[in-house]
Amino acid sequence: MRWNLVALLSAAGLLACGDPNRPAESDSSVITASTTPSTGNTAGGSDTTDTSAPTTADPSASGSVGDPTEGSATGTTNGTTVDPATTATTGDDPGMVVSIEIDPLDAIITVVDGVVPAATQYSAVGVTNKGIKIPVTGTWSFDKLDLAGIGDQSGMLSATGFAGGVGTVTFEGAGELPAATTSATVKLLFNAEPNPVPPETKDLFGMAVDPDPAMVLLYPYDKTVFPRGLIGPTIQWDGGGANDLYYIHAYSEFFEYKGWHNVPPPSRFDFPKLPTDIWLKLTASTEGDVKVDIARFDGQKAYLAKTQTWTIAPANLTGTVYYWEVNNGNVVRLNIGATAPEQFIQKPPGVACVACHSVSKDGSRIAASFHGGYSPWSTIDAASGNVLYYPDLASGFQAIAPNGSHVVWGQSDESGALKLTTFDSATPLAQLTVPGGMPEHPVWSSDGSKIAFARKTDGNWLDFNNSELWLVDVDLMTNSFANAHQIVDKIPGLTTTTFPTFSPDSQWIAFNRLNQARTRAAVTEVWLTNLDGSSVVRLDKANASASSSPARTRPPTSRPSCPSRSAVTRGSSSAPSASTATRSPTPTRPPGASSCGSPRSTATSPRAPTRATRPSGSRARS
Repeated sequence: MRWNLVALLSAAGLLACGDPNRPAESDSSVITASTTPSTGNTAGGSDTTDTSAPTTADPSASGSVGDPTEGSATGTTNGTTVDPATTATTGDDPGMVVSIEIDPLDAIITVVDGVVPAATQYSAVGVTNKGIKIPVTGTWSFDKLDLAGIGDQSGMLSATGFAGGVGTVTFEGAGELPAATTSATVKLLFNAEPNPVPPETKDLFGMAVDPDPAMVLLYPYDKTVFPRGLIGPTIQWDGGGANDLYYIHAYSEFFEYKGWHNVPPPSRFDFPKLPTDIWLKLTASTEGDVKVDIARFDGQKAYLAKTQTWTIAPANLTGTVYYWEVNNGNVVRLNIGATAPEQFIQKPPGVACVACHSVSKDGSRIAASFHGGYSPWSTIDAASGNVLYYPDLASGFQAIAPNGSHVVWGQSDESGALKLTTFDSATPLAQLTVPGGMPEHPVWSSDGSKIAFARKTDGNWLDFNNSELWLVDVDLMTNSFANAHQIVDKIPGLTTTTFPTFSPDSQWIAFNRLNQARTRAAVTEVWLTNLDGSSVVRLDKANASASSSPARTRPPTSRPSCPSRSAVTRGSSSAPSASTATRSPTPTRPPGASSCGSPRSTATSPRAPTRATRPSGSRARS
């Protein structure tokens, strides 16, 4: 029969020193309990613990209470032991700790207008197999350092104020104690009121019952997907008065913005950047849907809000966007997050315009057309903007290999063949022809194995009305084309199927269906197809239309005549989506001026944004 002695830490955390010359009664920090041996059966399982006389360590023992030795807890020669995993403030044997309880559970911390509240104190207790709660020791951690930090010993959790979200608080018990976790949620709330608004006026927004008969949201479109890392969108609407008051409410699970603003027509609203960049906080705090409500008060009456739902992708968009400034005749680049593009191409003497272009997937080189008219091709070093090769041969549209090694060109020479050459040579290695028509608007797949293009059957290289989408294999080891075939046919009303763009994984192709190839004044829709054409989908949200009819009936949108390809290179969002929003620099060419030597309409007014979310005059290319 064993005799057990349990030496326990006091509330002050002191360990029994085991001094045989000091009576245990004289030190309240030493809590012990002895268990008498059983002499046969204890009736009804009754507790035989004797708590009448505290005991101390036996001075003749090989160790002392609380002084562990090799392999086991130490104790007296009569078998007294110490349980290092428990502490107690009672004379009874508390038993073994079987679980840990954390307080508080599932805490919610709200940071209002950037002011971080006082730290939240966490505590932990052990629960024994006898149901007794006792103090325990251990360390604290929190897994979302962008949301909050916690003292590993103090258990004090403080929000950072940088982002909202939910994380896990963990208590790791000392020794063999079990671990315990709970959630901690941080929410960000921002209020903006540039001019004081009476409380009774604010109350009217919550009591509105009638739809707004005048206000129309123009941009962004409902269901737009925003990667992180971009500057915020300019929200645009029409239909308000000069003195109208707007309640702008943006909210997600961990973020909320409440703003009361006067936004006179033409109404354009950017989320405030000072004293806090609201868009940065919103995107840092949101993964998934964010709802945006805009309600109007006309001085007499408040109306129900116009509502949209946007999606914040869970990753940053990285790399560079290249696009054509239709009003200036330049290809410029915009680094992600920058507020303005930069001109970088070093034009050769006599070249005033750089227009239709294609960027290699790795971002190393650009194939672009100069002038206008016959549009000769060139290759350009993307980093420096220096022209690498310029043979002065007609091309118009051209595609460049993912690593920039080869170019397919020659659309505007009207020979009926696209030529495959290296980036620094005009000597054809292979030619692409198709029966019954001419190949137009080539684009290279991201994996380098295929080229998508349109086969036109009427008109010239720039103006035609009938075409289908085709696909061909390309092999740069043998410098050859093979297996050219149609994958998507034209449809009534939109007989021009062209302007293909591959998805990053090369498994899908986005393309346009139009009533004419010249995109100025064209009726156009964006579609998506897989590689064999068995799944063809119209992207109604990208088209800003819920119509199910094949042909568009809305008035045509004014578009430029040479829709060049833009590209995001050197990385991309890990969360691709059907529609991604970016902001286009405002065109600066005087109205009526032309670029690239051909007449064209002026760029679409910011008050009536085009249906695509890319810069006007560009075709997105992954």
